[in-house]
Amino acid sequence: MLLASIILTGCLPGSDDEPDQVSGQPKEIANVVGRLERVTRRRQFNVLCDELFTRSARNRAGGKDCVALLRETAKDVRKARIRLLDVEVDGNRAEARVRTTAEGQTAVEETIELMRERGRYRISALES
Repeated sequence: MLLASIILTGCLPGSDDEPDQVSGQPKEIANVVGRLERVTRRRQFNVLCDELFTRSARNRAGGKDCVALLRETAKDVRKARIRLLDVEVDGNRAEARVRTTAEGQTAVEETIELMRERGRYRISALES
């Protein structure tokens, strides 16, 4: 499984593919998921911890050790990809249903929970 090794930290790659007709909150969420993929591929774990996770998600991912823990946990994940399947918005909360893949691993459907924090949607949890 792509994220079995990093599920406890809440780390998930995002998508470069964004539908052209999407607007408003679903577009904002699609952008978060896309950015997540890009920073994961580039191994920019500081961006994941500092900009994409909610405070609570960052704390669960090791707090001040978040970057080091993500780096270690994701060391074997290569060519991570995500396909956004569906977005549901409920006020300041949202869910993005995705299909993730990585080199040598089977595709997995998962749900990314997002919450509006400090003026924008951030990743609060991951469910597989």
